[in-house]
Amino acid sequence: MTPDPAVLVRALTTDPPHVEPGDVPHLLAAGLAGQVRVRLPEDHPLRARLRPGHLALGARHAQIRAELRPLIAVWAREGIPALLFKGFALAEFEYSTPGERFYGDVDVLLPADLPTVTRAVHLALAHGWRSDGLHAAPARWTHECAHLFSPGGHVRLDVHRLALSLLSGSPARVQALTDALWADAEAVDWDGLNIWRPHPRDALVINLALGRQWGADVGGLKPADYADQVQLLSRHPLSESDLQRRAQELGAGHTWAAFRALCDPGRRQVNLGGPHPALVRAVRRDGVHRRRARWARQLGRVLPLLRVMVPLLPDVLAAWRALRAGGDPRRHLARWTPAGPPRALPLAEVHDVISAARWLTRLLYPRQSRIGTCVPRAYTTYRALRRRGHPAVFVSGVARGAQGVQGHAWVEDVHGLLEAYDEPFNRERFPEVFHFPAR
Repeated sequence: MTPDPAVLVRALTTDPPHVEPGDVPHLLAAGLAGQVRVRLPEDHPLRARLRPGHLALGARHAQIRAELRPLIAVWAREGIPALLFKGFALAEFEYSTPGERFYGDVDVLLPADLPTVTRAVHLALAHGWRSDGLHAAPARWTHECAHLFSPGGHVRLDVHRLALSLLSGSPARVQALTDALWADAEAVDWDGLNIWRPHPRDALVINLALGRQWGADVGGLKPADYADQVQLLSRHPLSESDLQRRAQELGAGHTWAAFRALCDPGRRQVNLGGPHPALVRAVRRDGVHRRRARWARQLGRVLPLLRVMVPLLPDVLAAWRALRAGGDPRRHLARWTPAGPPRALPLAEVHDVISAARWLTRLLYPRQSRIGTCVPRAYTTYRALRRRGHPAVFVSGVARGAQGVQGHAWVEDVHGLLEAYDEPFNRERFPEVFHFPAR
């Protein structure tokens, strides 16, 4: 289900949380069961109902931690500094129990030079980890330079070379912000492993506020933005003047001020939803034009993609016919799935097919939203990848919210979510109904 923002705001900003029995499904869906439960009195009747969600996130974190630490240990022995940040690191180091903080992937920042990244990935491969191939295509690097998957399959490790998305500004500006993060980073003994963590001030300003507002989520706020601030501000001696001064040093004074105006634990205020116009204006005043940068990057790829779009026309036509025919999607998918074992395509070719399918879908279904075009896009992408032999997987999910039941479809592969598909939270938003072919 889609959580009700009013329920989440009330649960986050009241202490002890003012929650009712009908709020429990919303808290579970938002990953806030543990965060709310630990703040309830011991005799509160809802603690028992929130306990399974709290324990489930804690168990998941323990599994991820167990599979991640051996790789970090290998890197430490080889002299590769690893800076852990964002969700996993906050759950591990800042919250009283890791089951209080939901996160998806694990994020680590490595030095940006090609030899270090290459050596780090090769060490991971030698110890049973898998890569989707991004590390071997530097021309396609964004702020991330590798995606690694643990031997047990519980960890997707996003390896960053830059602290923020390149949508945040020029490469020089993003590099300067990354250098600033490294300069004040703190060495931490993680139960016998030497790692790096952002200075708490930078965890708030750079990773939290700028990471959200100068990236793809400009103008939006999430429950974790409030909860993370509560933890960082309560555990570290950070004053408002120190944080504002740091933001000014980084050229982000307007963004930080607008962010705090909408999300401030000191005033028990958080305004979920968005995009919030005040935040969008503040980001622009700080010189970040995310949409302009994103469209410039997209348009810069259109001409090279023409050579891919033309061969995709049979796939687009097949998707259109399947939509008109209706019925069980698996009937069409089975017809498009060649017999015999698949073979993984090079990452560059996978990205080109996904991008070309997205552009063609936008052109052919201009009046519909992304959700409205999800099935033709997924059909086209699946058929195009399978026709080339790549092990694509069609996934159908559904969510229940205030507006009723909403379905969605997307494409993954044997590694899971595809970065180029640009829908990283599908599995959190839309619990799976089926996937094809069965794994």
